[in-house]
Amino acid sequence: MPTTPPPVDNPPSTSLWAKSIHILPYLVMALSFLMTFFFWRQYDHSLNVRSQVVFNDRADEIKSKFFTRMTDDEQILRGAAGLFNASEVVTRDEWRRYALSLSLDKDFPGFQGLGFTEVVRPRDLQRHIQRIRGEGFPNYRLWPEGERQEYTAIIYLEPFDWRNQRAFGYDMFSEPIRHEAMAKARDLGEAVTTGPVTLVQETKRDKQAGVLMYIPVYKRGVPLETVAQRRIAVTGYAYSPIRIKDFLSATFPRMSKDIGFRIYTDKEPNPAGLLYDSVSESNLYLPESYRGELQTTRSFQRFGRNWLLTFESLPQFAQEQRKSQSRNYLIVGITVSILLSVIAFMLRSAHSGAIAAAQALKESRERYRKISEDSPAYIATFLPDGTLTYVNPALAHDLGKRREDLLGKSFFDFLLPECREPVRQGLHALSPRIPTQTMEQALVGPKEAVIWHEWTNRAVFDDHGGITEFQAVGQNITERKRAAEERSRLEQQMLHAQKMESLGVLAGGVAHDFNNILMAIIGNVDLSLMKIEEASPITANLRNIEKAAMRAADLAKQMLAYSGKGKFVIEKLDLNRLIGKLHPILEPSLPTNAVLTLKLHKPLAMVEADANQMRQIVMNLFMNAVEALGENGGEIIIRTDGGIQDRESLQDVLLGEALAEGSYVLLEVTDTGCGMEKEVLDKVFDPFFTTKFTGRGLGLAAVHGIVRGHKGGIRISSDPGKGTTFQVLLPTSEPTPVEVSVPEEIENGWSGEGRILLVDDEEVVRTVAAELLKELGFTPVVAGSGAEAIETFKNNQDLLAVILDLTMPGMDGEECFRELRGIDPELKVIMSSGFSEHEVVQKFAGKELTGFIQKPYTLKALKEVMRKV
Repeated sequence: MPTTPPPVDNPPSTSLWAKSIHILPYLVMALSFLMTFFFWRQYDHSLNVRSQVVFNDRADEIKSKFFTRMTDDEQILRGAAGLFNASEVVTRDEWRRYALSLSLDKDFPGFQGLGFTEVVRPRDLQRHIQRIRGEGFPNYRLWPEGERQEYTAIIYLEPFDWRNQRAFGYDMFSEPIRHEAMAKARDLGEAVTTGPVTLVQETKRDKQAGVLMYIPVYKRGVPLETVAQRRIAVTGYAYSPIRIKDFLSATFPRMSKDIGFRIYTDKEPNPAGLLYDSVSESNLYLPESYRGELQTTRSFQRFGRNWLLTFESLPQFAQEQRKSQSRNYLIVGITVSILLSVIAFMLRSAHSGAIAAAQALKESRERYRKISEDSPAYIATFLPDGTLTYVNPALAHDLGKRREDLLGKSFFDFLLPECREPVRQGLHALSPRIPTQTMEQALVGPKEAVIWHEWTNRAVFDDHGGITEFQAVGQNITERKRAAEERSRLEQQMLHAQKMESLGVLAGGVAHDFNNILMAIIGNVDLSLMKIEEASPITANLRNIEKAAMRAADLAKQMLAYSGKGKFVIEKLDLNRLIGKLHPILEPSLPTNAVLTLKLHKPLAMVEADANQMRQIVMNLFMNAVEALGENGGEIIIRTDGGIQDRESLQDVLLGEALAEGSYVLLEVTDTGCGMEKEVLDKVFDPFFTTKFTGRGLGLAAVHGIVRGHKGGIRISSDPGKGTTFQVLLPTSEPTPVEVSVPEEIENGWSGEGRILLVDDEEVVRTVAAELLKELGFTPVVAGSGAEAIETFKNNQDLLAVILDLTMPGMDGEECFRELRGIDPELKVIMSSGFSEHEVVQKFAGKELTGFIQKPYTLKALKEVMRKV
């Protein structure tokens, strides 16, 4: 007979899990509410701390202003006492003028006045009264009356208005509080204030508390080392009465409505010592039981007594806003807790999903552990003293250590020495309010290499706010640092290149316009010399003008050279041969105690360059070296070399940003002279910059322009007191045979004929050039613009040639050239410009420009160009 299997009970583990699922929502609810309450308390605490900080700062500010104003009063009294120390007698008029100079009502509002009270011995009482009455006060009396061992009478008090006149003749020694302060000031020899008093100047109307500050005045030339000596030597007191409400109203023009304070002239807040209460004086209504949520005190000892300032927050202080924020935070937290509880109850009905979620959580933890282990980022934890408690493999690998060797070691030991203290201070500055910090650190890596890291450190705190551990995540930023340094260097290089390019454009433009002006001078001188006899007395003057104009033209050529638009005649050139030919010319320029050494590398590759411009480079660098040697003498070395320059070697080369890697010839000029500071190095190639007493400051600027025009670069290094080295890099060229052209001789008696169209926007240039053409036998037809030149040419088909200015407003020379050639393709056009032939001709490459003449030009130069055309 078959039997049914016995029922299978749920395993104990399943029953336990079912019970846990059942109570899980309640646990979640309890924990969420507890966490909400915890974080709300933390947030509320942080708001309290912030309010307390603001409150304390305000209290310190009020104390500081009060103390400063009292110190001002002390300084005024010290100045007043100084009058008596500087003079045997201080008259009433002198006292009044001193008080007026202080502008008390304007610069020190709240000070009732500046007074002097004289010490009167009983034997001198009548003599004192008679003296004051003799000064114009017949009703003067010393009051209150009565016999005392010593009197003090107020005899000066400025301003001497109706209120202060009430105190005239008053014996302040007769009142105990004043007596105590004056005696202390006399014995100490310092400024001393009284406790709260009612000034004798007060009336029934607007009556307020006050204090007085005293500084003793002693006889001149007597010893003051002991208290007894000071008591004998005292002659009076400079003092200032202060109406405390007026004084504090001036100190705090806009009295705070959110913080109340009281000022006591005692260590304890005794009612008898209360000097000022800002709440009662401001007429603020507060309940009798009101106590400020925030309270603090400030005390200090100065002016012969103890001061106590008490502060409390008033209802207007930002507590309500704080409570509202805290309340909102709590509401949000409770809402979140309720949502979490609802979710937990939903999970109870889907415990299988919860199991899957738990499994996923387990896998997630494992995944995150693997991420930490396999992450290229650095992860570490360490104690406040730096002891490492965990490092991931990435950090151990980059430090070249095993993980077990790092644990227990101090993190600070791996930092560069100069980084340790800043990092230590930064870490220990973290607080519960600012728990994280990101900073860059330099560590010592394998083979003593410096590795730059960026670490984000988070401090873990205990219940008392103490740091228990640091959790840190970092990354290697060495390459980023290098890239930033390289970017900064390239930016500086680019800015320098832009500056030099801008100055070059300016120099080229100035030289162009300068040449137009020189054209008028040289042309007119040329014409004048042709029309007068050689024996004429003005011939010498004209020759001097011509020489000066030619020197100006040379200056313009140097400016064009700086701009990179100088006249270049490019040929295959051997720098060794050029320097060898210059050697006999350079040596005579050396000082007697200087030596010139040539170190020429042979064989040396050829360069494509203008020989005259290369000579100018050598001469300018040589003369700069001679100037650097000065009277002390030394050595100048001119060296050549050649080789391949890669991108790294071109990084520190001026103009190097446009240079390509390849073969270069090196020209180096070194001196053992005075050297240059960095400020001079930064400006050494600027035009018209010079450190010499003579010179135009264009030598090195011209070198810069010539090298730029030849697609080269410059490297400069200098050490103050040791010397300077200039290196010029020029790209090499394959040697090819150079044909030497022999200039064709010009017939002296040659002259031309026919009509020539002369186009130039400068009237003075047109006038001079037309006269020169006439001297050569031509008939000039002039035009002042490109458009006028086109119309003139259309109406004059018999024109033989055109002399055309390149730079004109509106239609420039290049556009006018195209228009003229469009009318007559065979027309002979001679281009004229203040720029060099090399700069101009390359604009017309392939356009069959007939000729070129550079301004300023002479009759001889024009004759040569016209004859060739």
